[in-house]
Amino acid sequence: MTTLLEVRDLAIELRGTQQPIVKHSSFSLKQGSTLAIVGESGSGKSMTCKAIMGLLNHKMFNISGSIRYLGTELIGLEERLLRSLCGSKMAMIVQNPMTAFDPASKIGAQIIETLQVHRKMTKAEAYALGLAALEKLNLSRCEQLMNSYPHTLSGGMLQRIIIALSLILEPEIIIADEATTALDVRNQGIVLDELDSIKQSGIGLILVTHDFGVAARLADEVIVMKEGLIIETGTIHEVFTSPRDTYTQELLQASLLKREVKL
Repeated sequence: MTTLLEVRDLAIELRGTQQPIVKHSSFSLKQGSTLAIVGESGSGKSMTCKAIMGLLNHKMFNISGSIRYLGTELIGLEERLLRSLCGSKMAMIVQNPMTAFDPASKIGAQIIETLQVHRKMTKAEAYALGLAALEKLNLSRCEQLMNSYPHTLSGGMLQRIIIALSLILEPEIIIADEATTALDVRNQGIVLDELDSIKQSGIGLILVTHDFGVAARLADEVIVMKEGLIIETGTIHEVFTSPRDTYTQELLQASLLKREVKL
C-alpha cells in the first residue's frame, strides 16, 4: 500500500519565545487508510494539520522536521507549488465551515472559482460539476444553494458543501479537522456518514477529533496527542481496547460517558 504522507520529527515553535507547540511528531498515512489524531483542545492536533497544509505563518512560527507527500518535501517548498498541491492533491475540511467561505460571495461563485483555478475548466463546466457534486451528497434545492450566500445556510449544510468541493478536486488526502464539533447531533450524523463514504472511496483521511467515539467509527490507526507530544499510537482496536497511557484511558472514559449521556 502506497505511503501518501510521511511526517518525521515535526516540531513547531512560537517565534520569539521558542515556546514548543508540537514536539518532534512522526507518523505516516497510507493510501485508502484513515488516521485519527486524538487529543483535547490545545494538544497540537490542528497545528499539526495546518503545518501539513502550509497554513502556518512563518513570521509567527518556526517549523522544522520533514513533511513529505509522495516523496516531495513540503517544508520549504516554493509557495506556488505548495498551493497547487494543497488545492488539488490535499484538501482540508475545517471545524467552522463559515470561516471557509467568503461571506460576500455566493456559494456557486466560490465553487466555480475554485474549480477554474485547480481543474482548468470553463465557468459552465465548473457550474455543472459543482451542481452535480452537491446533488451527489443528497443536498436538496442545489441550484438554490449555488445562488445562496454562506450566512443563509446552516453549519451542517456548509460542511457538506465543503466535503462536496473537496471531492470534486479528487484529492489523494483529505484532512477533517474537528469537522463535527460545531454541529448539532443530526448534522453530526450526516457529516460522519459523508466521511465514512470518503473512507470507502480509497482516499487517505486524517481525522482530527477529541472524541474516541468518532475515531472508533472511522479510523484504522490512531495517534494520541497531549501538550504537543504524541504519547500513544496503534491500531484503533489496540488503543481502544488496551490503552497504555493514563491520559488515553481518561479520553476513552470521557467519550464513553458522553455517548451514555446522549442515550
